[in-house]
Amino acid sequence: MAADSTQELRKGLEVRAADGKRLGTLVGLEGGALVVERGFFWPQRFTISRSDVGTVVDGEVRLLTGAAPRAVRSEVEEPAVRETPLASAGTHEESGDVRVPLAREEALARVRTRDVGAVRVRKVVRTELKQLTVEVRREELLVERIPVQPGASDASARTSGMFEELEQVIPLWREDVEVVKRPVVYEEVHLKKAVERRTWTEEVPLRREEARVEEEGDTHSH
Repeated sequence: MAADSTQELRKGLEVRAADGKRLGTLVGLEGGALVVERGFFWPQRFTISRSDVGTVVDGEVRLLTGAAPRAVRSEVEEPAVRETPLASAGTHEESGDVRVPLAREEALARVRTRDVGAVRVRKVVRTELKQLTVEVRREELLVERIPVQPGASDASARTSGMFEELEQVIPLWREDVEVVKRPVVYEEVHLKKAVERRTWTEEVPLRREEARVEEEGDTHSH
């Protein structure tokens, strides 16, 4: 690297390998080496010899082919890992790229069955009056008196037993009504359950995370 180019080295320049891969940001110069830092949340530092610097153009430091960065202990201690309710809520850093997962809530409707009441079926006995009409018969004694003319042919026969006491029993009958009750099935009540379907609609508030990038200092984001 030319001597006048080293004078352009300053903090904040991006350091890239010969193939254009971003290695980090120049954060200082220590003796004959460049101190490069990579990463945002858990930064890593390494040094690159000034002899491995190729060009410094447009705010970028391009290294020579075969440059060998040497890792050093970062001045910023890696913070302890905090427990997070989401397994994917952590931030991942690979090859200088910072990945910030964003979470959102999703709603899942669960259907459960509960008792809402009961239907009780009870038989009640009621008494009502019903009029029955039945035709019945009975015997009656009809008394008919017929005068007899004297000298009739059968008059002598009728005179026999005169002045003698006589008693004759004539039976009479009649029909009575006897009411007999018997149970009969006049109707059946069928009970069955039917499932009614309806659409349930409710607005559920759901949260989601969004990323806001705030720039400080002389930064350039795309």
